[in-house]
Amino acid sequence: MRRKERTISIAFVIVGAILGSVLGEVLGAYYPFMRAGLHFGVPEFALQLGFMELRLGFTLNMNLGTAGLALLFLFFSTLI
Repeated sequence: MRRKERTISIAFVIVGAILGSVLGEVLGAYYPFMRAGLHFGVPEFALQLGFMELRLGFTLNMNLGTAGLALLFLFFSTLI
């Protein structure tokens, strides 16, 4: 896989994940199973220095729509 194709595939997966998240939240009002998903990450921690405070953390929330559309966009990116 060439670099350009890899970049396009990654962009397709990111767009699919974003659209899937929105779709999962919107449809979750009508179909509650669409909101079920995984929530994982690193909890937030703070580094307090005398003159500044730095907070770092990372959380990834995936619902059914996120996973479904990300996989669908990955499949379509391999067809290009």
